[in-house]
Amino acid sequence: MDNGKWWMPADPDRTAAGNLSTTDDGSLRLELDQHLVPWTVRNAVVWGETADATPVTLLGVLPFGKMTQEEIYVHAALLGVHITSADDAIFRQAAVSLSNLTDWATRGRDGLPLPEQVNNPELPGERLSLRGEGTEVQLVIESEEPRRWAGFGTTTQAFQDLLTLAGNADCRIESSVLFTGEGRPVQVWMKADTVIEHHWHPVFGLSTVPAQFISAWLKLRTQLGMSGSVLFSLDYGGRGYFQNKLFNAASAAEGIHHILHPGATGISAQAHKDLKDHIKKLPDGEAKNWALSTIRRNPPGFTTRMRELAAIPDGEAVERLLHDQDKWVTWMVNARNSIGHSSWGGMDKIPHEVRPALTHVTKTLLHLVLLEKLGLSADQQRSAVAVSYHRLRQPYDDYFDPPPTAPT
Repeated sequence: MDNGKWWMPADPDRTAAGNLSTTDDGSLRLELDQHLVPWTVRNAVVWGETADATPVTLLGVLPFGKMTQEEIYVHAALLGVHITSADDAIFRQAAVSLSNLTDWATRGRDGLPLPEQVNNPELPGERLSLRGEGTEVQLVIESEEPRRWAGFGTTTQAFQDLLTLAGNADCRIESSVLFTGEGRPVQVWMKADTVIEHHWHPVFGLSTVPAQFISAWLKLRTQLGMSGSVLFSLDYGGRGYFQNKLFNAASAAEGIHHILHPGATGISAQAHKDLKDHIKKLPDGEAKNWALSTIRRNPPGFTTRMRELAAIPDGEAVERLLHDQDKWVTWMVNARNSIGHSSWGGMDKIPHEVRPALTHVTKTLLHLVLLEKLGLSADQQRSAVAVSYHRLRQPYDDYFDPPPTAPT
C-alpha cells in the first residue's frame, strides 16, 4: 500500500515517503525513503496519510534496516484515525471476523435470528452480538465506556477459544474494525497468521446449545484463566515434538481440576493437622523446617486429580474415549513425571504407538469436562468423542480395539 507520507506526531513538518506492506511471515513493515524514527526510540507511534487522505496510525514501531533508508517493524496499523498513544481510549465498538464463526453460528439455524445484545457477565457495560454482514457472521462487541484499541481483545480471545472448543481447530482473526464514539470506522491491520490446517469438524453449533450458553461460556472461560489458555494452545503451533503438547495437556488438566475443585485435599484436614502437630514436636533444625515446608499445603496428587476429572463428564462418553481409565491415568502420570523431570523411565512404560495420541485423548477429555459444565447433553458429549480428532486418536483406539484378524 503506497501511503503518501509519514511523520512523527511531535514533528509533523518532517515527513518521509514510504510503503506499508505485509511480509512473507504475515508481519507489517514500513519502508521509507529516509530515516524518520530515531534508532533509540522503541515502541514509537508514527502517523501517516494515504494517497486518498486516509489517516493512519502505526503502533509498536521498531526501526531497523539500511543506512540511507529505513525499514520499520510495525506491531499494528489503525487505518482511519490518528491517536497519540496506544492507550488512547476512544473506541466504543469492535466488529471482528473469526475463522469458522459463520459456520458455527448458522449451521442448522434455518433462518433463526442470531443473538443480539448479550450482556457479558464478566465485563459490566459490555454487550455482544452475532450479526450478519453479507454472507458472513461477525462478532460485534460494544462498550458503554470508551476503550483503547486493544481493549476488546479479552472477549475476542474468549470467542476464539469457544470456536477451538467447538471444532478442534485453531481460530484466527480474519479482520477487525473498530468504531470510535462518533461511529467512525477504523480498520485494524496486524500480523496475519494463517490457519494451521483446515480441519474444522464442529461437535456442537449455536443451534444446539442452551439459551444462556454464551453468557455461561464467558463465565467459564474467565474461571479457567491461564489453564484454559494452555488447553486451547494445544490446537495451535503446528508440528513439533509431541512431548511439549503432552506435558501441556497434563498441566492444563491439573490446573483445571484445581479450578473446578479448589477445596480438594490429599488427606483429610484432621489427618493433615495431626501430621503437622507431630512434626512440630521434632527438634528444631533443618530437618524440621524442611518437613514443615513440604507439608504446608495439602493438595491432592496428580493421580487423584485425573480420576476426579474423568468423573465429571458423561460416563459413557468417558468410557468410549479412555477405554481403560486406569491405564490412561497411569500413562498420564508417567508422561507428566517423565517429561517434567527429563527422564525416559516413565515414558518407556507407555506403549510407543500410544504416546503421540495421548495428548489428543487427554485434550478431548478436558473438552468433555467443559461441555458438561456448559450444560451440553450426554448425547452431545458422546458425539464429541466420535468426532474429536479421530484421526489423531486412532493409534490410541487401536491399542484397545485391534482390527479383527483376517480369515485364513
